[in-house]
Amino acid sequence: MLEFNKMPSVKSLTKVTHEPGKRGIRRVAMLNKMFMKHITDLMSTGTVSMDIIGRGIEISKVNVTSDFQTVHVYWICKGTSTDVETEATLNSVAGALRHELSVLRIMGQVPYIVFVKDMHEARILDLDNRLLKADFGENYTPTDPGHLLKTEFTLDTKISPDIKAKIRQLEIDEPSQESPIPEMTHTIYGLDHAKIMNRLLTARKKSKDAWSNLESESPVISYRIHESTPIKVDTVTQNKELAEFLLKRQILQNKLAKQLRKTSDDWQLSDDSGSNSDDEYIDDTYYEDEEYYYDDIEENKKHFAKE
Repeated sequence: MLEFNKMPSVKSLTKVTHEPGKRGIRRVAMLNKMFMKHITDLMSTGTVSMDIIGRGIEISKVNVTSDFQTVHVYWICKGTSTDVETEATLNSVAGALRHELSVLRIMGQVPYIVFVKDMHEARILDLDNRLLKADFGENYTPTDPGHLLKTEFTLDTKISPDIKAKIRQLEIDEPSQESPIPEMTHTIYGLDHAKIMNRLLTARKKSKDAWSNLESESPVISYRIHESTPIKVDTVTQNKELAEFLLKRQILQNKLAKQLRKTSDDWQLSDDSGSNSDDEYIDDTYYEDEEYYYDDIEENKKHFAKE
């Protein structure tokens, strides 16, 4: 009967079945960066961080095997825990860490995670710790290593005083002349960028001058926006003028309404007086010389009498 839950052996994890090509090497490098980022993030903020934070564990690098079956996570411990305790803690969270990586869908099948102690970084850390504890004597004063940096070349060979004097005399007689710094060129890939920019700026200046001449000489209306200083608006004066305008308009409207009422009254009075003077007008316009007027006047009188 096959054992499906059997853990893989070291031999099966480290066995290389084929050598990767150029595309495989690029893919491995990309996966190394991605796993390094996500593993460090999950170990510091994920669900497994409660068992790791406070132990001084640092991840130095991540390496995916060429067959994409295993991820080697190299670690160092700067805390007080021993290597055995640290390794046991990391192995206990390897399964949960692989599960969280599979949720992120980094690749189709996340390889097994194996924590390996980084011996190179561990030796450097051990050396630093030993130097911190070392006793350099009573007269030792720690100095900044920056004083070892030198701005000029020095000669370590011992020279006699006569030769030193001759060298100083030669330096005084023949002062060193620094060669001028050559002018920086803008030629890149065979293209003189400075020349190209000068041509573009010249063409732009010609176009701008042509527009300015056209605006000054031609009577054609220009639709270009001219730069003008912003006008300052006095809101107090503006409100006062608006109030005066509204008052004048109200006075004018009242005058017009009064004139309209007066005109309508005059028309009504004229209509009343006109109806009363019709009979007088008929009597006054009687002409005795022409007989046919008499008949018309009589008919008009009868008509007004009926009304």
